[in-house]
Amino acid sequence: MKKFILGLLCGAVLAASTTIFAADEIRAMLFPVKFQFNGESRDTGSRFAVLNYEGHTYVPVRFMTENLGAGVSYDKDSGTISVVTEPKDASEAERKVWAVMYRLERGMNQKEVKQALGDPSFLTLIDSSRQQVWRYDIGAKTGYQFGGLNSDTAGLKKGDLEAQLFINWTAGGQIDRYDLWYVKKAADGSRQIYTHIVYPDGSTAGALYE
Repeated sequence: MKKFILGLLCGAVLAASTTIFAADEIRAMLFPVKFQFNGESRDTGSRFAVLNYEGHTYVPVRFMTENLGAGVSYDKDSGTISVVTEPKDASEAERKVWAVMYRLERGMNQKEVKQALGDPSFLTLIDSSRQQVWRYDIGAKTGYQFGGLNSDTAGLKKGDLEAQLFINWTAGGQIDRYDLWYVKKAADGSRQIYTHIVYPDGSTAGALYE
């Protein structure tokens, strides 16, 4: 097994890059172990690394939660990892919004995104950067049509669709940034639009759209 220097284990389970602090450094070993969930073999693939440190196995939280039917998110400001189970009685649109919130992450490739969300509704290239962009129209009514890469806030308000997702890809075919616009019903029955944005540096933002 190869030696692996790790700074903060928490960071390693959720991000591709880990800041190493000399005072907090530990040395762990890459651990080429196989996993089975209810007898079914699952491969960690290239996204995840399993470590062994002093006889203990350290497994990425995201890999474990995804294979146990849950999702995970990390709040950088509070230093909190949240594990959230997949909604059982939700609509297809609600399940896709949940998947974006708790399954999608920067660095995923296009095959992995299609496995989670299916084929995009619309895709294009931005001429200035040649950066590909995918758009998903989630929970759209039959015959729904909308052009371009701006969110259809009017359609979301009217109920023409339940959410829209925009994914920006790197030249290497990995998620660089994604923007989710989705609807929640207020107490008075009105449709309120919320945003969830993950930026190229890994930071996130979310707000009620007015």
